[in-house]
Formats: sequence, C-alpha cells, structure tokens
Amino acid sequence: TFEALDQHFRERPEDIDSPSLKETPPEDIARFMEEMDVDQCRAILRKLTGEQAAEALSEMDPELSAQVLLAMREFRANEIMNEIAPDDAADIVAELEEADRNRFIQRLEPDNRENVRQLLTYDPESAGGLMTPEAVTIPPHLNVDEAVQAVRDISEEVETVYYLYVTGPVNTLLGVVSMRDLMLAKSGQKIDSIMASSLRGICHPDDDQEHVANEMAKHNFIALPVVERGTNRLLGIITHDDIMDVLREEATEDLQKLVGAGADECIRDSIAEGVGRRWPWLIVNLLTAFGAAAIIRSFEDTIEQVILLAAFMPIVASLAGNAGHQTLAVAIRSIATGDIHKGDALPLCGKELAKGLFNGILVGLAGGAGAYFLSGQNFQMALTILLAMILTMALAGFTGAFIPLFLKRIHLDPAQSSSIFLTAITDMAGFFIFLQLASLLIL
Repeated sequence: TFEALDQHFRERPEDIDSPSLKETPPEDIARFMEEMDVDQCRAILRKLTGEQAAEALSEMDPELSAQVLLAMREFRANEIMNEIAPDDAADIVAELEEADRNRFIQRLEPDNRENVRQLLTYDPESAGGLMTPEAVTIPPHLNVDEAVQAVRDISEEVETVYYLYVTGPVNTLLGVVSMRDLMLAKSGQKIDSIMASSLRGICHPDDDQEHVANEMAKHNFIALPVVERGTNRLLGIITHDDIMDVLREEATEDLQKLVGAGADECIRDSIAEGVGRRWPWLIVNLLTAFGAAAIIRSFEDTIEQVILLAAFMPIVASLAGNAGHQTLAVAIRSIATGDIHKGDALPLCGKELAKGLFNGILVGLAGGAGAYFLSGQNFQMALTILLAMILTMALAGFTGAFIPLFLKRIHLDPAQSSSIFLTAITDMAGFFIFLQLASLLIL
C-alpha cells in the first residue's frame, strides 16, 4: 500500500525493490526523496531507469536535484540529464557553481545543450525562464492529414502536445491550431484555413511570471506561446503545470513575506537559516512595539485615574488590527491578480476607509454596549469605546489599502512585511485615539 511504501521509504529506503518503485508515481518518489539526504536519494535512483530518475528529479526542488546529480557517477548523471526536459534541466544546473554548471551543460546532447544555455540567459521568474523550447510547429501550407502525421512523427521528441503552432520564415508565429480543431477538421483542409490567426495570450521572454499566470487564467489556455519582442519569432511555450507551480510559489511567498518570514523559507530549513531570515523583521516589530509603549506611557496619569482603561485598550487595538488585516488581504490579492490599475489607488483607499467607518459604527455600538455594563453603566466609557472603534477601524481600513499600494508604487513587493507595518500603525493609533478620547470624555 501507499502507506506501507511511505513507511519503508522513511525507514529503509535502500531496501525498496525496483517493482515497488516502478509502480510509484514520480511525484511521490520526489516527495519522499526531499526528506532524505543525498546518499539515500542516490540509493533510490539506482533502482530506476534513466527516464524514471529524470521524472523524479524534475519533480524535486532544483537545489536538491543538483546536489544529487553532483554526487552521482559521471556516466549516470549524463544519462539522467539528457532525459530531463530542457526547462527543468536549466532550473537544476542554475543551482550549481559556475564550473560544475559548465561541465554539466557540456555533457548534454547538442540540441539539449543549446536549449539549456538559451534558457539560462533569462530571469528564472520570467516567461523565458519558465518556457520550454519544445513546441510543435508546422507550416501553413500543410493539409490536415499531413499535420496529423507531423504530430505523430514528433510525438516522442516533445513533452506535451496541446496546440500546433503555425510558423512562417525564421519561425515567425502566424497562428495556432488546437488538437481538437485538428481532429474535427475535414481531411484535406489546409492548415491556414483552420488556424486561429488572431492570437491571444502572447507572452514575451521578459514578462514577469505573475503576468503570465494571469494571462493563462484570463484566457483559460493549457499553454501559452512565448515570442521574441518585435520579431514575433516563436521561442517556446509555457504549459499549465509550470503555471500551477508559479501560483503555488507566489501564494506561499506572499503569505510568508506578509508576516516577515523568508519568501522561500521551508519548515525543514536549518535553525540558522530560519533565524537569519526572521530576526530582522522581529527587530522592526520590537521597535514599533516600543513606539506603542511610549504612547501608553505618555497617558500614564489618565490610566492611573481610570484603571478600567487598561482593560479596554487591547479591545480597541485588536479590533482595529483585525479590520486592517481584512483590508490588507483583499488589497494584496487584488494587486496579485491585476485587478488594480493606474488611477485606482486613491478611490480604493477612500472606499476602504468608508468600509472601516461603517464597520466601526456597527462594531462600536456593540462594544460600547458591552463597555457600558462592564464599567458599571458608565456612559462616558461607552461613548469613548464607540468613538474610538469608529475612528481606529476607519483608519485601519485606509491603512490596510494604502500600505501595499504605496509599496507597489515605489517598486517594492506589496506583501513584504505589510502586516508588521499595519500592526504598528493600528496599535499606536488605536492606543493614542482611545486614551486621548478618554482624557477628554471621562476626565
């Protein structure tokens, strides 16, 4: 069973027999190996064919795959590398030192070698870094039967066949034919009569990977072509499985950066790596906490006269923080999906301020009623809570939208520790507004 194999992988990976491995999907083998050391990974890969080993390594973290290949015998490493798709091979060798990288590339077969070298020239987080050069291309003058035969002839050389890309001289992209359209077309029809020449979802090699993901989601395509800017020369395609990885990585990165953790931090990272990525933002958080403490210290006399204020302060700050984080989550998601355009910033901040204001009225009425009874029917305390919640939640709504939009405007990652900055503002503002109102209304 899967569970038994999982247990076997963890306890005695070197004793697993080849038939069991052949029945195990490569993505499962990759998941198991990511929890092992390099020697254990080598023991597993020895029991696989070159093609099976290539599939498993392609599913693993590129850094670990590079370490495993580096520890292998040269002949075996060459065999596996030549079975790996060019885009995955480029990701793996990019993790190596320059000398090792050049040595591995030099061992590749000529076609693979040139493809990998070309892919390494692009930013890893761009369309060029995501694409594979293995695209099925046909000339426009073929008929349907000839195109079908062309697909059959090339099927073993390409990883996926979703669309046929119709190209002219120097590989210029002219149109695209889906496999569905090809199969439903009449025998003898020319390709240029059934191809879609009005192309959508075209990407350029320097496009950011988030833009590519948004384009694929917008058009619901399984693959997108990547063309050279200006010449429209087809360079490769980006498939949906690569975009799924991008979406997962971007979502994880935004979530972790939002709270000051490392963008690519993993639970299995060493203690030193985890501490190194987190402590700078914890220091920032500490400094902002001292700012909030300084505000409370300045109202020491007020708190001494009305001790109950100390009990209600966390309520106001907590509600404001939660309201701000609701807005922050929506704003960052909207930025990531491209829903916010030029000129939207000010109206959006105003709208979120209004939402915070109305939420503050509703929550403040409930909070004021609670404070009225807890304070022994003290109307001034209830009014203080009501007004404080209205003002702080309105400010939190505005700030939750403003922070990520401002970071984007100055070309910084909107998710980078936005939560820490928001918490600092809502805490300090919440304490100040509440205590100042208390000074005016109660004392």
